[in-house]
Amino acid sequence: MYDLRQWLFVADMNYSGSITISDVWLWVKWLYFYPGDGFIYFLINQIPNIGQFLEITYNSYGSVLSGIGSFFAWSIAISMIGSMSDT
Repeated sequence: MYDLRQWLFVADMNYSGSITISDVWLWVKWLYFYPGDGFIYFLINQIPNIGQFLEITYNSYGSVLSGIGSFFAWSIAISMIGSMSDT
């Protein structure tokens, strides 16, 4: 299978030849789903038996599973940053 996730940031996310307002939403999605997609990548490549059992494939990038994982990862990161600034 081929990994479809674009792991490196590219300003022209939709490859239209120029940076437009359409790219801004793609930047937000790319950044938000990064932690969840990383977890999916880990399951597929490092623990393939679990990934196969859960029917997780490269097509799972940006899915509900990725979104939930990203939500928790970003919540933890933001709360840690917030707790460091309170001291």
